[in-house]
Amino acid sequence: MIGSVAALRAEKNLARLVRAFALVARDVPCHLAIIGDGPERAMLEALAAEHGIADRVTFTGHVAAPQGLYRGMDIYALSSDTEQMPMTVLEAMAAALPIAGTDVGDVAGMVAEENRRFIVPLSDETLAASLRALVDNLALRTVLGSANRAKVAQDYDQQTMFDAYGALFDGLPVRPRHP
Repeated sequence: MIGSVAALRAEKNLARLVRAFALVARDVPCHLAIIGDGPERAMLEALAAEHGIADRVTFTGHVAAPQGLYRGMDIYALSSDTEQMPMTVLEAMAAALPIAGTDVGDVAGMVAEENRRFIVPLSDETLAASLRALVDNLALRTVLGSANRAKVAQDYDQQTMFDAYGALFDGLPVRPRHP
């Protein structure tokens, strides 16, 4: 199960994800869940039908608290043309998922070093190659998911953020907290 959580808007370029998934799905059994809603939903549903994968793509619509849905995913996919520091990537990392995504904003720096090779240039083919490599390799997904979980716990922990802001407000040097 490949999943993505996003507003269905142009800058998220979920059409790229649908096309990349179509390249992967023609060779291997897999499913894509797109969690979210927005103005591009009808176009994305039509695109899935055009590629003959409509029965393998689920559009959930808006989900108020999607965090629990990450547990049903094997891979998290990000296909955006622009991002800064997407919260969905942090949520997926916290759920111990590997990330296949586009190299936008801070995404490559957010994921564990081992996962960085799956953060790729903005094209259907490169995203499909990342997805395919992960779909085909459960052991790799497990290793990357564990590394992402450790990185999010170390670098994006809520208490670490509170400590850093506290130090800034107090005029103290910010010292990273490491377990």
